[in-house]
Amino acid sequence: MNVSPVSVAVIDKKTITKAEVLRAGKDGKAVKIQAITNGKYLLTQNQDGTAPENITVKRAGKNLLVMLEGSDASKPDLIIEDFFAKSGTLVGKAEDGEMHAYVATDGNADHEAAALADGETTALALGEGSVDDNSGYALASGFEWSPALIALGGLAAIAAAAGLGYVAAKHHYDNNDGSHSGKGEGGGGSGGGDISKPTISDVIDDIGDVTGSVANGGRTDDTMPTFNGTGTPGNTIEIWDGETLLGEVLVDDEGNWTFTPEKPLAAGNHSIVTAERNAEGVVGEESDPWEFIIDLTAPAKGTIGSVMDDMQDPPVLIEKGGVTKDNTPTLTGKAEAGSTVEIWNDGVKLGTAKVDAEGNWTFTAPALQDGRHELSIVVVDQVGNKSLPSDPFIVDVDTVAPENPGIGVIKDSEGNPLEDGSTTKDLRPTLEGTGEDGDIVVIIDNGKPIGSVIVEDGKWTFTPENNLKPGEHELEIVVRDPAGNESPASEKVTIGFEGDTQEPGDPDPVDGLPDPDVPVSGMIEHIFKDNNDAGVRTPIENGGAMNDPSIIVAGKGVPGELVTIYIVGLENSYSFTTTIGADGKWELTTPDLADDVYQLRGVFSSDGEVTGKTDIYEVEVDTIPPPPPEINALELAGLDISALLSLDNHELFNEADDQPQPINAELLQLNNDAFNDWNNQESQSGVIAENNSQSDALFLQNEIEQF
Repeated sequence: MNVSPVSVAVIDKKTITKAEVLRAGKDGKAVKIQAITNGKYLLTQNQDGTAPENITVKRAGKNLLVMLEGSDASKPDLIIEDFFAKSGTLVGKAEDGEMHAYVATDGNADHEAAALADGETTALALGEGSVDDNSGYALASGFEWSPALIALGGLAAIAAAAGLGYVAAKHHYDNNDGSHSGKGEGGGGSGGGDISKPTISDVIDDIGDVTGSVANGGRTDDTMPTFNGTGTPGNTIEIWDGETLLGEVLVDDEGNWTFTPEKPLAAGNHSIVTAERNAEGVVGEESDPWEFIIDLTAPAKGTIGSVMDDMQDPPVLIEKGGVTKDNTPTLTGKAEAGSTVEIWNDGVKLGTAKVDAEGNWTFTAPALQDGRHELSIVVVDQVGNKSLPSDPFIVDVDTVAPENPGIGVIKDSEGNPLEDGSTTKDLRPTLEGTGEDGDIVVIIDNGKPIGSVIVEDGKWTFTPENNLKPGEHELEIVVRDPAGNESPASEKVTIGFEGDTQEPGDPDPVDGLPDPDVPVSGMIEHIFKDNNDAGVRTPIENGGAMNDPSIIVAGKGVPGELVTIYIVGLENSYSFTTTIGADGKWELTTPDLADDVYQLRGVFSSDGEVTGKTDIYEVEVDTIPPPPPEINALELAGLDISALLSLDNHELFNEADDQPQPINAELLQLNNDAFNDWNNQESQSGVIAENNSQSDALFLQNEIEQF
């Protein structure tokens, strides 16, 4: 079997319009050519232009598949597209030098190539009769040829087979000195002088959200990127993707060229090289490759993990479908590392956020209008591919304070209304009013909250859990909506209460808070003082006292739940909220509290359900040291130095903070008379004091200052 490369030329009447080499440099892939009306398809194999002896053909729709010896129909060497729609003939040069048509080897005319049924296969060989006078052919203007054809000697064979003569072929191939041209063949060309090595200077992605230069070795979602480069003015640049010729372009007068493929490139890896061809058809050395990946795979959907109301301190999580007064909430979530997330609100893009290496992102929304908002994200990868939208996170923004209709009526235990300025002996009156369902009404007595109640069916009613103290009470309410907006206080109603002092029993520091019949989900474990911000924690026992105005409250509960700590004193009250961590622990540090005796109680909640109250934890805050003791100089005069230095802490130290109190000797107002009795007295050390009152006074002063 002859293993010389086989070439094919397309002949339109007397003009060769295209030529290709089969298999050579094509990694076994079939060469595809477009059929022309009544065209001839000349096969050559040897340097003298003779045709291959035997071929096999198969019809596949309108296309003709040509297999050389050793090939099967699953891997054709040549595909002539639309062959059966435009008529044509397979021809070759026989050893007699004439051009012959290929015919069926079994002599059956129905098995000729042009007569095949779809899917039918037949073997062909050159027929006996010639089909042309072989008077010579011409190369078409703009002749389409494969550079590899020249390099392998195929054009010389076609020249011989078609009667072009060696002079015509010599424009493209000089067999005597070996100079040749062709993509990937290392350049060459005595035919038209030296040809420079072209360059690819840039590849541009100009579609989608991510545009700009595509780095060598980079990625893009543009299937038709624009290639730019340099070359010799007037020469032609061939752009190759592997073994596929994408197209050609002329180098302009400035030595620049630009090219955009007419057809989209497939997704995957691409290696682009260029080769420069001069007017004589000589092709020089190919450029360095520019490699990239066309990535058309969309990233996975991202998530909105949380929406945070950070107007509160500490911040509070907003539940899905929840309501907030924070119109600039902070969103956090997960997405593909290195990508960008677009944040959308009801079809309008709010902005973007960069995803870090751990796949986390955060975004603070611009001011949102009051009302319902459907938030979602779209993930955009590094080349511009977009994911599907995430699942929506719905939140209601409400920044409008609720109306405060005031206290509707105050009644005593017998249902009698109490007018403003009246008196009653009922120390637990009932307050009633109207409002909007879901709002919280906070009842305030003499400026301090004593309880709260939720409006249901447009009404609310409240009775204190404990007796009010006898005396005059100014009662008012504040209305708080589910978003946390709070109304101004209502007009005050003054009621005088007569009777005994409050009934015995432990008062509840969180009067009026819900106390449902569900287990308490957490507890207060510890209260610490921070030793005046020294970083050293000292635990405070239940019922203990401390001289630090800020306390640290710590405990445990269900991860993700909210815990609100109510700190209620005789004269002051506070409340603070924090979120329980993933480890089930929580902790908060209060700002400075006023001196008072406080009862602390925690309330835990999840999804709007309050789980109950913890046990009471009592602590006293006392930051005011007692005044230094008054020390009489005459009393000190009756003490020796050892006794003076051993005065116990109750006399010389502040009991609250155990800090020594300096004794200013000048304030003692010691005088000489105080030491007259010391003359000639023997001290415990055995030293006899001289009768020098001034020296004694100075000695005592020094000792006290050192002490």
